[in-house]
Amino acid sequence: MRLPIPHLAPIVGTLAVLAQSLAAQVSTAAPARLEIHRDSAPPIVVAAPELARLPRVDVHATEHGRSGTFTGVPLAAVLRHAGVPIDSVRGARTATVVIITAADGYRAAFSLAELAPDLGGRAVLVADRRDGQPLDSAEGPLRLVVPDDKRPTRWVRQVTRIDVRQVKP
Repeated sequence: MRLPIPHLAPIVGTLAVLAQSLAAQVSTAAPARLEIHRDSAPPIVVAAPELARLPRVDVHATEHGRSGTFTGVPLAAVLRHAGVPIDSVRGARTATVVIITAADGYRAAFSLAELAPDLGGRAVLVADRRDGQPLDSAEGPLRLVVPDDKRPTRWVRQVTRIDVRQVKP
């Protein structure tokens, strides 16, 4: 037998409104757009269609106890596309840093040498999908995934910008 509980009706209504709002946020995530800034060169903007043409990979990774399969473009491929010489890092370029920035200003840094395939070869993914679905607005449209990091501190959400800078003495 069900008893009517009238005081729950406003709560249920509020939850329905929140669910609709969340669904709208997920479906209206901004299209992927990435600015890449290099020391003295003009910035490059890489939009979703360009990212879609770059080599794509799947990476299975766990963040805060939540596993998933992320799909996207290796960061090395994005840098190469932007004209960053990542395939033969030596000499002064070993003092180059790559800074990833989120929409809220959060930043994470990598050395170019650790990303270079012939040196560190660290797997870093600029992901746009998780478990086959586009990233929602809380994570994306682009997100950095660093599966080998012991903690997801450099898993930057809502990536908007990459800076490539030579560290000067």
